[in-house]
Amino acid sequence: MNLAAAQVVAQDAAPERWAVFLHGLLGRGSNWQGFARKLVQARPEWGALLLDLRMHGDSQSLEPPHTLASAARDVRAALAAAPGPARAVIGHSFGGKVALLLSADPPPELEQIWVLDASPSARHARDERDTLERVLSALLEMPQRFASRNEFTAELARRGVDEALGRWLAKNLVRESDGLRFALALGAMRELLSDYDQTDLWPLLEAPPPGIAVRVVVGGRSRTIEPAGRARLQAAAAAGAIELLELPEAGHWLHTDDPDGLLDLLVTRL
Repeated sequence: MNLAAAQVVAQDAAPERWAVFLHGLLGRGSNWQGFARKLVQARPEWGALLLDLRMHGDSQSLEPPHTLASAARDVRAALAAAPGPARAVIGHSFGGKVALLLSADPPPELEQIWVLDASPSARHARDERDTLERVLSALLEMPQRFASRNEFTAELARRGVDEALGRWLAKNLVRESDGLRFALALGAMRELLSDYDQTDLWPLLEAPPPGIAVRVVVGGRSRTIEPAGRARLQAAAAAGAIELLELPEAGHWLHTDDPDGLLDLLVTRL
C-alpha cells in the first residue's frame, strides 16, 4: 500500500467490513480519528481505515502527476490491500471528489460512497478572497522554519488566516534539528487543487454504476456547493440516482460543526 493508513476498531471487535475515510486538502487521516472511534463503537461490525492521501501526512514522495485521478488510483490500491472488505468510502471536501471518482471503476467489494460537502462541479480560477488560495499564498510567503507552533499560527494570522484554521494547519509541522517545518509540498498541493477545480464529476454523480449507493451530505450553512449545484443535487436525488442529506446547522466542516448529526447519518445508513 503506497498510502499511509491508521486503523480504528471498536474494543474487542473483529470488523466484518471496513469504512475508508478520505480527508480534505491540507488535512490528514488522523483528522477523523475521534469521529471514527465513535462510529465503530456504535457499529462494532465496522472498522475504519483512515488514509493519508497522496502528498499528505505520511504519504509523501509519491510520483507525479498530482491529480484527482492519481489520488483515486492510490485509494483503489489501498482498498485492495485493506485488512478486510472495504464496503464504504467516506470522503470530505477534496476527499469527497476522490471518493466519487472511484465510481468510474468501482472496486468489486465497494457498496457505498459518501460525499461530504464536496461539489462535483468544475469551477473558475480562485481569487485571493478564497480561503484555500489565501492559505496557500500565506504558506508560500512564510519563513521555512519556526521556533514553535504558536509562532507558526501567529505568522499565519498576520497574513489573514483564522487562528483556528492556523492551529489545524499546524498539525502538519514536523520537528527538525533547526526548528519546526511545514511538511507538505506546496507545489503538489497547488497541482491537486488545480485539478480538483478543473474536474467535472456530475456525470458520475447523476448516473452512478449499479450496486453503488451514493450519499451526498451537505452543510446547511456551507457555501461549498453553489445554489445551482444544490438544485442539481436535488434533481439527482428526485431521480433516485443519489440520496441527498443535509445537516442544517453545519458549515463545510461537517464532522466538527455537527459531529452528532453526521454520526447519526452514518450509524443508521452504513
